Amino acid sequence: MEKKLPNFVRMLLTTAFVLLTAVQLFAQNVPIRGTVTDETKAPVPGVSVKIKGTSTGTVSSANGIFTLSVPKGKTIVITSIGYLTQEIIVNGETALQIALKNDSQQLTEVVVTALGIKKDIRKIGYATQEIKGSELVKAREPNAINSLTGKIAGLTVGGSAELLGRPQLVLRGSTDLLFVVDGVPVNSDTWNISADDIETYTVLKGPNAAALYGFRGQNGAILVTTKKGTKDDRGFSVEFNSSTMLEKGFTAVPKAQTEYGYGNDYKYAYGNDLYDLDGSYRRTNIWGPKFDGQGVAQYDSPVDPVTGIRSKTPWLSKGAKNFENFMQTGILSTNNVSVSASGEKYDMRTSVSHTYQKGMAPNTKLNIDNLNLYGGYNFSSKWRMDANLNLNSQYTPNIPDVSYGPNSYVYQFKVYGSSSWDLNDVKDYFGGPRGRPGLVQNFVEYGRHNNPYFTANEWLHSHKKTDINGYAKLSYKVNDNLNFSLRSQITTWNQLRTEKVPPSTNLNQYVNDYYFNKSNGVYNIWYGDYREDQRTLVEHNHDFLANYNKKISDDFTFSGSAGANLRTFEYNSTWATTYALTLPGVYNLANSQGPVKSYNFGSKMQVSSGYYTFDFGIKNWLNINTTGRVDKLSTLPKGNDVFFYPSVSLSSVVSDYVKLPEAISFWKLRGSFADVRGALTSPTIGTAYNALTGNTVGNLLGGGTYGGYGTELYSSYDGPTYDNQNTYNVNTYYNNTPSVDFSKNIANNQIKPFDVKSYEAGTEIKFLKNRLGVDFTYFTSINGPLVFQLPVANSTSYATESVNAITSKKKGWELSITGTPVKTQSGFTWDVMANVSTYKETLSKIYDGVDGWAINNHNYKVGERLDGIYGRAYVRSADGQIIHDASGLPLAQQAGVNNNQLLGYANPDFVFGFNNRFGYKNFSFSFQFDGRIGGKIFDYAYAQMLNAGTAIDLVEGQYGDARLKEWQSTNGGTINATGAMVGNGVVITSGTPHYTNGKIDNYDQLTFAQNTKAVTLRNYVQNGVYGLFDEPFMISRSFVKLREVVIGYTIPKKMLAKTGIRSASISLIGRNLLYFAKRKDIDLDQYASGFNLSSKANGGKQSDLQSSTARRYGVNISIGF
Repeated sequence: MEKKLPNFVRMLLTTAFVLLTAVQLFAQNVPIRGTVTDETKAPVPGVSVKIKGTSTGTVSSANGIFTLSVPKGKTIVITSIGYLTQEIIVNGETALQIALKNDSQQLTEVVVTALGIKKDIRKIGYATQEIKGSELVKAREPNAINSLTGKIAGLTVGGSAELLGRPQLVLRGSTDLLFVVDGVPVNSDTWNISADDIETYTVLKGPNAAALYGFRGQNGAILVTTKKGTKDDRGFSVEFNSSTMLEKGFTAVPKAQTEYGYGNDYKYAYGNDLYDLDGSYRRTNIWGPKFDGQGVAQYDSPVDPVTGIRSKTPWLSKGAKNFENFMQTGILSTNNVSVSASGEKYDMRTSVSHTYQKGMAPNTKLNIDNLNLYGGYNFSSKWRMDANLNLNSQYTPNIPDVSYGPNSYVYQFKVYGSSSWDLNDVKDYFGGPRGRPGLVQNFVEYGRHNNPYFTANEWLHSHKKTDINGYAKLSYKVNDNLNFSLRSQITTWNQLRTEKVPPSTNLNQYVNDYYFNKSNGVYNIWYGDYREDQRTLVEHNHDFLANYNKKISDDFTFSGSAGANLRTFEYNSTWATTYALTLPGVYNLANSQGPVKSYNFGSKMQVSSGYYTFDFGIKNWLNINTTGRVDKLSTLPKGNDVFFYPSVSLSSVVSDYVKLPEAISFWKLRGSFADVRGALTSPTIGTAYNALTGNTVGNLLGGGTYGGYGTELYSSYDGPTYDNQNTYNVNTYYNNTPSVDFSKNIANNQIKPFDVKSYEAGTEIKFLKNRLGVDFTYFTSINGPLVFQLPVANSTSYATESVNAITSKKKGWELSITGTPVKTQSGFTWDVMANVSTYKETLSKIYDGVDGWAINNHNYKVGERLDGIYGRAYVRSADGQIIHDASGLPLAQQAGVNNNQLLGYANPDFVFGFNNRFGYKNFSFSFQFDGRIGGKIFDYAYAQMLNAGTAIDLVEGQYGDARLKEWQSTNGGTINATGAMVGNGVVITSGTPHYTNGKIDNYDQLTFAQNTKAVTLRNYVQNGVYGLFDEPFMISRSFVKLREVVIGYTIPKKMLAKTGIRSASISLIGRNLLYFAKRKDIDLDQYASGFNLSSKANGGKQSDLQSSTARRYGVNISIGF
């Protein structure tokens, strides 16, 4: 059932209505009323109207109407992008008619840049791209940042389909982007940003644009500008937006075979535990008998009450649709109400949002509440106060874990889920012959398997998180040229996650150690476990900024800002687990049979900064911008903890001083350089156990995940690491006694900050009176030397030493096309937006005397691309055929990571997005295609399914023919199968192969013949293909998605004239409707990061089990009062 708005929210909203209404009633100023039109007499919305020499002003409404109190004799200034500026002296008039004139040669768009400073786009010498928030609230995602997919050139968004899954963001090949809200950096997991409160998203692409944010902006930044007071001509408005979408069907899901069931070697024997009755045929694999209707004793067979023997029943595929029947229709609903007001001295806004998501997996739901408050007040013509507070609350009683392991429903249904059982037979998960309510689950098999309903309803992962961020800003305007501001900001979040592991949960280790005693056949009931993971972060930013601008002469202009910032950071976390519960169902740390294991982690950091940005304008043809920042960073050793990084950019509007063809209305050239530094911080952090030990997966009672299975949770952090500190941890137990483990890394007090030098050049061209625009950027960067832990000799008693090492070079380009190719007098318009980008990164240097190394099972060589995927490849003949050994299996590659072969590159060749919008009068239709071209990834799901016997390939083609022949040779499973799998390829008939770096180099000394040796398919697959090689599981990353479709209708104002409603629109929406890829067992869209050098995992080179992206269909309603 959906949650109602909390009482405090309703009270706050009511209070806001009363206060804002009162403000309107008691306003003493008498406004003038004006109407702004263009040369065709059409109203122009969003026009700025200000009293000259002051900050007092307003903007025109959707009807081109504005109201403003103006003292007699004062001048008002009317400005709007694409129109000539006008000035009008007011001599007591109460009504004005203002007709704007087009300025087709002048582009004066203003964009938000670093520190929240707004600049004329003509003066910007680096790449940025802006998207209006209103464009992303119709076909919305539960996570606001996911909606940027395909809309920004150079930005790749890998949206997670998991509840509260953080999207992977890659900008120009770099991850870990900075989020900035209203000019202030915030610590964000991206779920604490409400789409309904966003005015614009501005992406600063790379360090050139984000240099003023220091090392936090080294990879670029996403600036979020929130909505402020109303632009309504009445000075008061209420807006309501509601979106409801149904989730049904997946874009991609592993396809499992349903022709063979549980067992091994085409035999099956029902058992009550991991060990079969005859000790031979484990049901964890699906290499059993073919479903031919033959008699087999199985889970639903009648049991003789005297002998206890199960009778044989027909062996049939009962659950071919188990997965589809288990999943349910999901719901995504978001409702937002906002109240805004503005006047001569104030503007304010209150917004309340509630998002409810019912997952497609049973017993999964998510509630997110968001409250945003903003207020601004002009105490006088010089003093102004602005304040903002955002409160975000997330709660879910259960987040399903879908990564590889027995608590994953993808694992249960697709990898090790035979269709030999019917889902309806196990809904009563505590019933059946073995079930004991609250203690023992009932299922069709008991080896490494769990009843999916038991997992969904009993093995629970809860999440509760509260985010608070806000600021208060005091501004003082000395004159039209000079102003100062002082701001204080806080970002804090508190998160608690718990895991309830119920009795009789099946894991390999639990079955062996706690559940079934093989030696005496006695069942020892294990009563489960309980865990808590508590994390808290508090960050303060205090900054001062001075802004100055001056037109020195007709030929020279100057504007600049200088300021300082103090950032303080503190983080604490605790992770604790029981050592098996004493009482079942009592999930409390005090209810532990053995000693509770717990870990605490804490960190603090301070950054003191000073910075400046100066703009010099020379006539209309050149603008020079330079920035500089000095940081003192507490994570670095003294002597190297203070560092400076500069940037410089140039922009020149060629169309201002060169006569161009009439078709070209605007042409700008730009170039920039930036040098950013920093060190020893991490963008994310795991459990306290993970942070202390550096491990991502633990054992039965000691890891960040359960029994070696499950997903490690990483939180947004952006804080210090202990990588260069002499630390110790209490991370192991010896005879139930805590022991101390000292760091095995040698700290280096000469460590220097990392270095990123970035170069960029680009151009912007507008055609046909600014109706069509092209933006192109080429960039290159030199990254490093980074801070790296270099392996050292074992004789030192250490494993590594912190050094400055590893330098890489990155280069790429971005192209963005926007415009309105068609616009007719009848009201038909066609708007288009297209983006495409690419980049490559190569390794320039590792360390003096080192030109290659292998780490985390990956190979890296100087001069080669960093995203190369190296692995175990087939050994082939000179003409490319697979070589087999005498046993009939593919010949194994030489052992050793240095013999691994290049299997492809992880990063895509191109990332693109293509959006079209058609409008006719009150109707609109839009759609977007986006995707990636090129790149490779290891298909983990396919590899596991091939090994388990469930892959669809095992009943098709050569594999399928061999499997059928082998089944037919067993006489219904009563005798051993005769191998029928003859691998395509050759065998060596004479000579001995010699290898260099894993490849044969003496083909002239070898002779070959076709392979004729038959083996069983299971042997060929498990011990050959799966057991020896990576190459068969490499697939293309290329895909295309129909991301969104929106059909909208805006209700004419004349139909709303007597309703009290100012505006209303309704849209039918669809999202993730079509997916095109060569293999559809995984959603490639979720894997945005092809490579991450700092990752301890696979760096995006390997997939995992996943919840696929759901197709969504729904409606959006927007109403303004």
